[in-house]
Amino acid sequence: MRVIKIGGHELDQPAFLEGLIAALKELSPMPILVHGGGKAVSAWQQRIGLTPRYVEGLRVTDEETLELAVMILAGLTNKTLVAALARAGLPALGLCGADLGLVRVRPVPHLGRVGMPVEVDAGRLRRWVAEGLLPVIAPIGLGPEGLYNVNADQMAAAVAAALPADELVLLTDVPGVQVGDSIRSSLHAGEVEALIAAGVIRGGMIPKVRSALGALAAGVRRARITNLAGLREGGTEIIQEG
Repeated sequence: MRVIKIGGHELDQPAFLEGLIAALKELSPMPILVHGGGKAVSAWQQRIGLTPRYVEGLRVTDEETLELAVMILAGLTNKTLVAALARAGLPALGLCGADLGLVRVRPVPHLGRVGMPVEVDAGRLRRWVAEGLLPVIAPIGLGPEGLYNVNADQMAAAVAAALPADELVLLTDVPGVQVGDSIRSSLHAGEVEALIAAGVIRGGMIPKVRSALGALAAGVRRARITNLAGLREGGTEIIQEG
């Protein structure tokens, strides 16, 4: 079983969506998709006079930003993606982590209404995939005070860990993790924090590499960061020591 995370930047590109649909039609069984949409959330924040703020790649989410995130991620982004997949004949089932209590979270200190996944209803997901469905999950989780914004990489890693998945693929708009002038084909756990501290891995790539390591530690067999061209085989494989 495979979990694929799609970034919001990629979903804005018609060519990406066409390529994704073609790739999904060749996969059996259907994977589980988790999507982002942070670019659209940031655009709407700016429209209403809010300034997007991040801490190590995670969006600081106040109550107003949470409302935007739910409307955009669980609403427009999720349903637009599901509609495109369904039109192409794929059995897409759109939902967010709060539906049926699918992904429960704990609040992340100092980030407002941001949640870290702590429990995933893996049995329900496995049944849906066994029935031939294609779950498409928006990164909104259920926490002690209701809805929480969740980083999509962390959501995908939590889903992959709970199954546990054979592979977690974090799709982005770059071929992998760049170190110096080249894309690394692999990156060991011991290198990750050093590269973050040195500023080589920064911004939105930080939760990607950390999520990949967390998934591997929880039993996921393989984790990669790549773009659509490298979906079948390519990008940067994150390797856990030991």
